[in-house]
Amino acid sequence: MMRVVFLFLLTMLLGLMIYLKVEMDEAKRASNETEAEYIFEKYTISERDDSGYYGASRDGKSIYFKKEKVPDHEKIENGDSVLVYFDKSGRIDGPVKIEKID
Repeated sequence: MMRVVFLFLLTMLLGLMIYLKVEMDEAKRASNETEAEYIFEKYTISERDDSGYYGASRDGKSIYFKKEKVPDHEKIENGDSVLVYFDKSGRIDGPVKIEKID
């Protein structure tokens, strides 16, 4: 009797592990699809001030973004090129991510 209960519990545990793996794979796939929902534009930094950066793109668009949007490990100077990521739904909320191009 004890062996039957133990075997039943092991079977349930295996089923739970398979279910969790399938769910994690689906979540990873959904996460990868979410990352693709951004557009990006290249800007060249033209000026810095105490709170942020000014930049211009080749087609004449200008941008200003605050230093808080730049990751701590990125050191951006005048003349540097950056990729500015925006949500595909629009630029209303400002940049989502700033990345320096080497």
